[in-house]
Amino acid sequence: MARQQTFLAAKWSDRWQASYARLSADRQAACDKVAIALIKQESSPGLRIKPIQPRKYYREARITSGDRIVFRIESGTVFFVDVVKHDDISRYGRPPTRPSFAKL
Repeated sequence: MARQQTFLAAKWSDRWQASYARLSADRQAACDKVAIALIKQESSPGLRIKPIQPRKYYREARITSGDRIVFRIESGTVFFVDVVKHDDISRYGRPPTRPSFAKL
């Protein structure tokens, strides 16, 4: 009998949606593949999922050598926070002072 696939619920912040809209079509497609893998709880070495230092509140997943998805998984939901350049990932090293999902 085949293993039943479990999916996480997903929510996207306003910041995520704005960052995603600025990506080119090919970068959006690459981002879509990673987002679907996170929702399906599939991992591969290429995603390089790891906590963002120093507080480890958010996690990052690699889209390309330069782009990262910032996300958090909590209570069976993956919260997509932002899409950023690798060099900008450090701004997510600490928990937010105001929840970014207040409107969801």
